[in-house]
Amino acid sequence: MRASQRRSSLKLTAIFFLTFATIFAQGITNYLTPGVARVGAKLACRCSGCKNTVGDCPMLRCDYTDPLRHRIFDMQAKGMTDSAIVQTIVREQGIAALAGQQPLGILVWLMPGIALAIGFLIYSRYVRRNRKQPEALTPVDQAIIDRFQAQIDRELDESPAPAKEGGKRK
Repeated sequence: MRASQRRSSLKLTAIFFLTFATIFAQGITNYLTPGVARVGAKLACRCSGCKNTVGDCPMLRCDYTDPLRHRIFDMQAKGMTDSAIVQTIVREQGIAALAGQQPLGILVWLMPGIALAIGFLIYSRYVRRNRKQPEALTPVDQAIIDRFQAQIDRELDESPAPAKEGGKRK
């Protein structure tokens, strides 16, 4: 009975290591060589929301990067140069395939400030142009203001002096 247990244990161990080796043989990074990473650094990853390059996209099973890495690997195996690979991909997908700053990239950062400055200028000109001079007070309004001003002065003269710090007010 011990021999049969030992054989089944040996079989299970062999199956485990074969399965383990098969899983690693199908890994996604076996084609991500330094050459593929070098060429991939020049190309932008265009999957949804990713701001990385094909060479350093961290998404596992990325629907854009994985096929492109395989393709770059195959092109390098055929002996194509880095610039030829990049030119081929740009020819097929357009300039958006290139990594780095897109045309007018600095304008994207400056435009909000420029828009605010233009808006402020338009608003200030509008306010200056449509500003009305204050109307003169009528005699009735002036009498009401004088009466309240006199009442304020009387109340301020009658108020007790403020208490000193730490002291109590009487």
